[in-house]
Amino acid sequence: MDSDLRHIREIETVSQGGPAARDSAVVQSWLRCLEKHRLDPSARSEAYILPAAELRLHRQRSEELIAIARSGIENLYALVAGQNYVLMLADRAGVTVEYLGDEAQKAALRRSGLYLGAEWSEARAGTCALGACIETGEALVIHQDDHFDVTHGGLSCTAAPIYDSRGALAAVLDISLLSSPRPKASQSLALNLVRQSVRRIEMANIMAESRREWVLRLSGSPDFLDVDPEAAISLDGAGRVIGMTHNAARLMARATGLDWRDAGALIGRPVSDFLGVRLDRLDDLTRQRPAAERFIETRDGHRLFAHAIEPRRQATRPAPRLAQPPRLPPALAELAGEDPAMAQVLARAAALAPRSLPLLIEGETAPAS
Repeated sequence: MDSDLRHIREIETVSQGGPAARDSAVVQSWLRCLEKHRLDPSARSEAYILPAAELRLHRQRSEELIAIARSGIENLYALVAGQNYVLMLADRAGVTVEYLGDEAQKAALRRSGLYLGAEWSEARAGTCALGACIETGEALVIHQDDHFDVTHGGLSCTAAPIYDSRGALAAVLDISLLSSPRPKASQSLALNLVRQSVRRIEMANIMAESRREWVLRLSGSPDFLDVDPEAAISLDGAGRVIGMTHNAARLMARATGLDWRDAGALIGRPVSDFLGVRLDRLDDLTRQRPAAERFIETRDGHRLFAHAIEPRRQATRPAPRLAQPPRLPPALAELAGEDPAMAQVLARAAALAPRSLPLLIEGETAPAS
């Protein structure tokens, strides 16, 4: 109880402009909780789990993202599951649409909100990694009493944003612990792992979307360029930017002095505005040359290594062959004579004869001789 009171008083001190021994991201989130969301630090709020019907709608809207992200989140969970982490993928509303956790802890995880269908928006849950990530667009750690609501004071949450290829926030990937070591630095590795997983999910997304366009993949090291690049940009036939990963957005914005948050200012511009490349020389950056020789410079002077991937050629389908009428056996052809209607009937009979289908033949019965 004393710790709860100290926490509430610290938030009140921050609200009055007093000092706080917290990261800037935490302080700014506390202020948003007070001023924007009108939350009360003394109120204890239970975790909110959406009703099944509402959760189903959120998951349906996120189906494509979940499918693309599935491999990445399963690989991440395999790395951290032995340390009791819970993995959550949340949509832009802060609702957990995918969840991986220890079944033995299911009841405790549900009570704490580390569960499928939980809402972790700042307006609902106060300062938390998922909510603060949605508000700021930045990867971060909210550790124990960084949380605004004292109910969540035992949790440690690490989250990173996932952006779509147009630069808009699409989702948030989070790994959390019910209990963790006291030092916040203990979550540094978790933060790096989440960032890496998000980068690979965004890379998979842009590659899936850009099968008919040039894709320029970038890395600071030639050794990892072809296997684990850091950023990617997709280009239209005129060399204009039509898609990008988040790292690419930051790189392009830095090269031209723009704000990466204004993704619309990056889309549609020639790639040569950001990088020293020409559309007619992209062939020089394919795998025909060694990775170490495929270097380019950004407009602000940073050297990178590039891998240009050509558009996939759409396979041309052979023209459909017109169905040929079946050849009539000589006996049937003689029976038809010059009558076209009779020839058509016999052609149908010839086509059906080899098949094991029940047939009903109608018509007059010839008199017995």
